[in-house]
Amino acid sequence: NFDLHVLSNSYIGIDQQTSVEIETLDPSALPEYKVHPDDAELDDEPTLFEEMLNAHNVEEDSDDEDSDSDDDDDDEDEGIRELSAAERKKMELQKKRQAAAGDDSDDDDDSSVEEVYAD
Repeated sequence: NFDLHVLSNSYIGIDQQTSVEIETLDPSALPEYKVHPDDAELDDEPTLFEEMLNAHNVEEDSDDEDSDSDDDDDDEDEGIRELSAAERKKMELQKKRQAAAGDDSDDDDDSSVEEVYAD
């Protein structure tokens, strides 16, 4: 037996409490689980999170290729390697910090502000 509590965060006085009895079945009594072929194919597809991550990296890579085209000679000497997820995240955070520091349009210069007082 379980106690079921249904609470409303919007209305007073309609909260309900009741006792619920749940009967469990032996797993051997259940039918065998079979995965539908269409569902099995979904395991090969990227998840929404993976698609977003890859789409972000593609955009970032294309920007890097344009801006780093002059440095290609240096990369050939050292060899080109794929960045790990941690390195990519670190570089992304650094870029965000640099952008925030460079684009600080909310400066503290209030010389053009006129103070108005109400009587």
